[in-house]
Amino acid sequence: MALWWFRRRSMPELVAETGSRLGSRPRQTVWLIVAAWFGTAAFVWLAFGVSVLLGMNEFDFSLGVDWTVLIILEALVGSTLATLPLALGEELGWRGWLQPQLTGRFGVAFGLVATGVIWGLWHLPLTLRGYNYPELGAWAAAVFVVTCVFFGLVLGWLRMRSGSVWPCVVAHAAWNAHAIGVSAFGSLDEKPNQLLSGHGGVVGWVLLALLAAILFLLFPVRGNDHTDPNAPAIQEPASPAPTAS
Repeated sequence: MALWWFRRRSMPELVAETGSRLGSRPRQTVWLIVAAWFGTAAFVWLAFGVSVLLGMNEFDFSLGVDWTVLIILEALVGSTLATLPLALGEELGWRGWLQPQLTGRFGVAFGLVATGVIWGLWHLPLTLRGYNYPELGAWAAAVFVVTCVFFGLVLGWLRMRSGSVWPCVVAHAAWNAHAIGVSAFGSLDEKPNQLLSGHGGVVGWVLLALLAAILFLLFPVRGNDHTDPNAPAIQEPASPAPTAS
């Protein structure tokens, strides 16, 4: 919002610049939103399952089938919807405004990685206080940045593929919601290695890297795909004319 004020953007220009519409292909964007909603949920649970199979984590079956189904549904619907406003607040900044600025100036690869790094560093005060990876101490800050870079590749692809920030918002909200849901099934006796296991550890990094590679190879995108061709043209404020001294 400060940048909007500083750069003298009108509200229609701000909406267009941050991808707050559904892009030039709304039907495709809606399908990407659905894919982000359910696909992110599947990804988080897949990373947890892989960690269990590799012996990095243990699944606690004591909750029973009814509670298991209830927790999964609550994460899929209730928690995801409740987290949407917070995810929107972040994604308008990261994928909405920052990513197009960086990819436009430095290329897609650098822009996506830089956006992920800045996104992770923004959480630094919370991460150092134990908000993420509390058992890793100060190293949690670096680990969280790496997670943001890998997850940011997928979110960045969603942003460019759709020309809209909304698939990113939904994926971000679902990621946070199911991270809480998964934690309900971890064993209380054996604490997992937070660096290695789960969607935010090495297992998650490898799976995210594979997913990002598949998306970018099968469905290529370009840096200018952030732009909605139906949006109003954005006019930079004119510089004041020089005056004679």
